[in-house]
Amino acid sequence: MVSEQSGVLSGNNPMTVNASDPLTLTIVQVVIIVMFCRLLHLGLKRIRQPRVISEVIGGIILGPSVLGHIPGYINTMFSASSLTYLNLLANLGLLLYLFIVGLELNPTMIRKSIKTVIFISASGIILPFALGVGVAYGLYYSMGNDNVPFTSFLLFICVAMSITAFPVLARILSELKLMRTPVGSCALNSAVGDDITAWILLALVVAIINASNYLTALYAFLICVAWTLIVGFIIRPILLKLIVLTNSNQTSPSTLMVAITLSVVLLSGFITNIIGIHYIFGGFIIGVIIPHEGGFAVALTEKIEDLITVLFIPIYFTLSGLKTNISDLGATGWGWVILVIVVAMIGKVAGCTAAARATGLTFREALTVGVFMSCKGLVELIILNVGYDAKIINSKVFSIMVVMALVTTFVTTPLATYLYPIQYQKKVERKRKKEDIESTDLSLSKENIRLLVVLNKVENLPAMITFVQLLQPNKAPTKSTLQNSDDQSDLSTTKVMRTMNVYVLRLIELTQRMSAVMKFNEISETILHDPIMNMFTALSQISSVKVDPKLAVASPKDYCQEIVDRIQDADINLVIIPWSGAGEIVDTPIENEPREKKHTSPQVASFVQGVFSEATIYASVGAFVDRGFGSIDSNTCTLPNPIGYLRVFVPFFGGADDREALNFVFKLLEYPNVNITVLRIIKSEVPTGNEVTLRPEVQSEIPDDEKDRPPLDRQISTITISDAVVNRENEEDESFLDKHLKSKSGYPTKNARISYQEVSSKTPIQTAVERSKEVVHRKDLVVVGRSHHSHANERHHHHEFRELIKNLGSYGNDTHKSLGYVAEAFLVGGVSASLLVLQAKDVEDKK
Repeated sequence: MVSEQSGVLSGNNPMTVNASDPLTLTIVQVVIIVMFCRLLHLGLKRIRQPRVISEVIGGIILGPSVLGHIPGYINTMFSASSLTYLNLLANLGLLLYLFIVGLELNPTMIRKSIKTVIFISASGIILPFALGVGVAYGLYYSMGNDNVPFTSFLLFICVAMSITAFPVLARILSELKLMRTPVGSCALNSAVGDDITAWILLALVVAIINASNYLTALYAFLICVAWTLIVGFIIRPILLKLIVLTNSNQTSPSTLMVAITLSVVLLSGFITNIIGIHYIFGGFIIGVIIPHEGGFAVALTEKIEDLITVLFIPIYFTLSGLKTNISDLGATGWGWVILVIVVAMIGKVAGCTAAARATGLTFREALTVGVFMSCKGLVELIILNVGYDAKIINSKVFSIMVVMALVTTFVTTPLATYLYPIQYQKKVERKRKKEDIESTDLSLSKENIRLLVVLNKVENLPAMITFVQLLQPNKAPTKSTLQNSDDQSDLSTTKVMRTMNVYVLRLIELTQRMSAVMKFNEISETILHDPIMNMFTALSQISSVKVDPKLAVASPKDYCQEIVDRIQDADINLVIIPWSGAGEIVDTPIENEPREKKHTSPQVASFVQGVFSEATIYASVGAFVDRGFGSIDSNTCTLPNPIGYLRVFVPFFGGADDREALNFVFKLLEYPNVNITVLRIIKSEVPTGNEVTLRPEVQSEIPDDEKDRPPLDRQISTITISDAVVNRENEEDESFLDKHLKSKSGYPTKNARISYQEVSSKTPIQTAVERSKEVVHRKDLVVVGRSHHSHANERHHHHEFRELIKNLGSYGNDTHKSLGYVAEAFLVGGVSASLLVLQAKDVEDKK
């Protein structure tokens, strides 16, 4: 007879522990834990707190300290018998998690500064260890923990006071963008040595407590050392050969290699557990010996980390919170909480600060290193759980130490931000690099292009490579034979060759994943295997362009600051960012024809507007809209040759941005097959015969996400400016045009490949769009100013633009707010050429 499956229709209560069907209640518990911790993290991450804080606090709230006071809650939701199954899941996840921690802990990081690391790590362990003796003595007797040998308790408390949480510290340093600073590298490398020492001491403590006598404990510890040597000198070479045989070092780790690696992790955990050392040491040892060359460690982490960090680890740390009952501490217990926190902070901060100061850091830098080293985080919580499960500490001592771990981790970010602000970082950096900066400034030329190309998506790569090749100067001075239109005589002009340095900034999102932090820690290895960086490196090898690649791992909200920092570091004078919003043409191999994007995501719009706003204080900025400029030729399957015949159209309405657009296209005249058409459109209040009213060939559809937005009329306000401002802008425009395009002498006026024309129109934008269709096609380029600096253009354009989008439709408010009225007019007006939108460096703001 088949037993009936448990179900509510049969009268069974799903919240009752059922040994034959434990999964039902476990699912409920897991969902509550994961969702509750995620909700807490939504609030805590705003103050830059690591996720482990929300997981432990979530466990405390769900446990006896808070919700446990509700009658029947604990017995129903988290009864003691039901926690057996949760513990099984949590401990399996912990074993795998310690394997990832070992992966992240790259011992090669400390080779260059081994003496400094040993000095700071030793100082950060010895002083807290010594202070921990007094704390252990008091806790042992006042908290009723005298049921275990005092030696074991003493060693455990001292180790717990000396630990530094390397994984959490790496996350904090990444989010604060301190990983590459002297403070960040010093703290992170010292944490590596600190963690390794602490795990060794903890292994010794666990061996002592689990053994019947000290001789047995010594045997267990020596066997653990022997197993570590076997792993390092026998298993590691075998894994290296298997990685190469399965080609896992060139591509993503194969399923076979993942299965082998995880089996070795479980086997190592089994061995360390049966010899009397905790199973987590087995997983940790295997993680440390996994090779990082070839990106294998990062790729392996990416494959397994989500299930572990999203599901298993929240359960583990929530169980830590469930074991914590702060309501039973009483006045004496809370007094010990304060004392333990103070001693833990003083020991770590004082010891590490003194050592860091002796290595040459300033006092504030050394003090910040001490604060970072006092971060306990999840490693401390793991150690406390090991001690609690081994009966080394009781529930009261466990609660005291958990609160200490939470507080020391919580205060790390705000204290470090206060002690080591960005202004102080830059001040110290300028002081250290004063001579280098002075020598660099003397060697720079205003005529040289120092171009920063920003990339964050692979699909932007072809267009940006083509664009960089287009700007590549000739290897010899340019000598052009030109013909004067008046006297038909040949004129020769020689322009001194300019140079161009290309700086590539690859942006990778810093997520909550540990693999993202590993990429940050191993920048050189990441650059080596990043396809975008490899492509630009190849470009530098086959051409005379000097490419300086840099990879930045940051949260999206910090992308703009990363760009600004790179501009300042390399003295960039032109920044090009790819536009991946509405109007961009993308190739679709499935449909065998190009497709136009119709939407601009708020994230893309916010990023582009942020770069235009913040970066133009230091350099000119251009947003490049690819509409086939870098597309692959379907016949030859190669990128188009930018040195081939190229037509460039530049509408000039006036203002600093339009003048910057002309300065840019003048640089393209070094190529003999580039033809430039400059059309100046003067706004007329009366019809001149040049007016154009653009009509749609096909009725445009309004995107769904734009229907709910406020009407555009409410977004455009009437602009009132004085006649003096308008006159000043007109004078600057006339002076610029007279010098470069209207005069009969000088460069580039006499170049026959640039044509200049002036027209008046009551509809200047639509006239420019219509005239451009006669000049450029899909493989060509339109260069426009963003008109951000021109108040007169904003006043003249916004009314015509409003009428234009009524006829042709709009790509949404995000597009014209990011690129400007003129740019969106070219996108919606049916112009097939690619578009470069330039905003000039804001000289007034910089002053």
